[in-house]
Amino acid sequence: MRTFATAMTAVFLISVLTVLTDWTVLADGLFQLPQVSITALKEQVPTERMASAVTVMSGESLHREGVYRPNALSGKVPGLHIPDYGASLTSTVYIRGLGSRMENPVMALYIDGIPVLDKNIYDFDWEGISNATMLRGPQGTLYGRNAMGGVLSLSTLSPQDDARPTLNLEYGTAGTVRASASFIIGSNALSATYRHTDGYFMNTCKNAKTDPYDGFALRWRWQRQTGENTVMSNLLMANISSEGGFAYGQLINDTLHPVSYNDEGSYRRLSVIEGFRLNHHGDKLITQGTASLQLLSDDMHMDQDYTSRYVFTLQQRQNSGAGTLELNLRRADTEAIWQPQTGVFAFYKRNRLEAPVTFKRDGIEDLILKNANSHIPPEIGYLAISDTKMPVNSDFMIDSWNAALFHESVIDLDRWLITAGIRLDYEGGNMDYDCKAIMHYRFAPIMTADRELTIPYKGSVSHSRVELLPKLSALFKATDHISFYATLSKGYRAGGFNTQIFSDILQNLTMNATMEDLGVYLDQPAVSVGADNTEYDPETAWNTELGARFNKGSLHASAAVYHIDVENQQLTVFPPGKSTGRMMTNAGRSRSIGIETELGWNPGQFRSHISYAWCDARFVKFNDGNNDYSGNRIPYVPEHTLNISAGYSFNIGGRMLDIDATLSGTGPFNWNESGTQTEPLRLRADSRIALVSDRWELYVQAYNMTDEEGRSFYFKSVGNEFFASIKPRIIMTGITIKL
Repeated sequence: MRTFATAMTAVFLISVLTVLTDWTVLADGLFQLPQVSITALKEQVPTERMASAVTVMSGESLHREGVYRPNALSGKVPGLHIPDYGASLTSTVYIRGLGSRMENPVMALYIDGIPVLDKNIYDFDWEGISNATMLRGPQGTLYGRNAMGGVLSLSTLSPQDDARPTLNLEYGTAGTVRASASFIIGSNALSATYRHTDGYFMNTCKNAKTDPYDGFALRWRWQRQTGENTVMSNLLMANISSEGGFAYGQLINDTLHPVSYNDEGSYRRLSVIEGFRLNHHGDKLITQGTASLQLLSDDMHMDQDYTSRYVFTLQQRQNSGAGTLELNLRRADTEAIWQPQTGVFAFYKRNRLEAPVTFKRDGIEDLILKNANSHIPPEIGYLAISDTKMPVNSDFMIDSWNAALFHESVIDLDRWLITAGIRLDYEGGNMDYDCKAIMHYRFAPIMTADRELTIPYKGSVSHSRVELLPKLSALFKATDHISFYATLSKGYRAGGFNTQIFSDILQNLTMNATMEDLGVYLDQPAVSVGADNTEYDPETAWNTELGARFNKGSLHASAAVYHIDVENQQLTVFPPGKSTGRMMTNAGRSRSIGIETELGWNPGQFRSHISYAWCDARFVKFNDGNNDYSGNRIPYVPEHTLNISAGYSFNIGGRMLDIDATLSGTGPFNWNESGTQTEPLRLRADSRIALVSDRWELYVQAYNMTDEEGRSFYFKSVGNEFFASIKPRIIMTGITIKL
């Protein structure tokens, strides 16, 4: 590991020195950037020849539709659902029946070819995005772990782009301000974004907005051709934010009450990604090397009972660092029938996680004393705890690493394109945990003074896994405009460790230790979890897919049908009773079947796009020990996603008047495994009107125009049910200036 860290440091220093050298040359006025390009995708064929469902969105369309965060892509990409709830930490992604609320993502994110390892960084403000490409379905052969549902690849403003400096300013509902700028200086492309909002949901307990936000994002992309056949590029991204969040209202007697909790709910984050790429085009081989350093430091405070009572709180602090390395070799002769690609990939990540849970007076009474005294005959006495707060300290050091070797061959037989690939992935992880609870108690009336009881819980858990990820596909070009494809591929999502369940473990240990200290031995605690519950297995999926694609002039259309068989589906579950934690578990087997379609028609000044997806995702085998959920729908996965957009540009005296409207729909959902909590299909209408000249643009944009009400998220805490609501009507007005 030390050698790996040294290599990463060396790569970083070389990239910094190279960039500094380029700044010097630029200052002397001697540098001129050649017209070179680096592709962000790993595939060897253009998107229209990929045997996979693909959605490509231009930077212009993203700007016009107000897409500057990942969750705004929901529905625009068929089958993609990224609910907007909680805080930026959440970044939950569901696609093709795959996904879960916690831990590893089901969709891989790449920015200018740099993989983003931690899904806690996924939710950030975009600016200067030139295009976004979404590959749907397992992409394990080329992209490895956590690309089981697909890959989202973002390309940012490049120094080679012919783009003018751009300034943008927006203001609207809830005191929301968004300011951004992007520009190119020589071989450097820079962009910055600031966003503020007062918040959309009121916390009635505090009489204040629960979800204010302030965030600043900065991106710097550098690119230079250092020789006739060599191109170097560097990406530096930094994001800092401070926000509230967790706007969860309690469901009581089928009535959803307003957000009302008394303790702090906040999230603060600093993230930095530094990525360096080197492309060399030799006579026989194209060599591409990629290296990155990724840092995350965040701090979350959460009132975990989400009520006005003093039950318990959680603070979670993370300080993680990661490094990635990838080397990719492919054939230089792009006209050859056989196009092979071979690569190696490795990463190492270390995360120092502190997650202290504090039980307050109501929590001590309800969760500890009531439990303990129910086992003590009243005539003997009762347990009393004098503490008004009982901290349960949980410290973790989590290491994860991966090494992979992959190969993919493309055989181009004119009308037929055959692709075969395989990847060997080695995944490992280790978690050291050091937890401790301290309590002062007495047994009345026998004991007249408090006794201190310390409950330590310390140990280590590790795992390793080897995955083989094959892929086989064929694409047939029936005519110049119509093609058909078939794909069989495998993907996997990494396993990991449960940390949020340790509060339950310490709670049980505390009760048992107290009773044993008094000479009372319990047969079974109310919630029985231990160290063996802190580990869960990888999730794997086999995807069989048939698709068709049509492209002619301004009309394009695509359709895909798929069947996905999932082993060890990862689910977030809550232990029975008044538990305080939640954990990831493997649910046996599940399957997803679905249809995805897209249609776009853009003649002249008219533009339109329709995307629709239907997904039926169900458990094939899942029994949690208390109930058998086999055959039930998988929670949080929408059955339908729909997005219909249309717009027209009118020429008015040399200026353009753009009018756009969008209708989107998502649902129905099952919120839990039993299907007792559901959500119907909800429709949302958005619109935008803009007056555009060569130098400026004035616009008004409305989201959720009809102020549609609905629920975006569900969970349980200490036996109570909570929902997050979708955001109300939002109207923004803005100006864009091109210098």
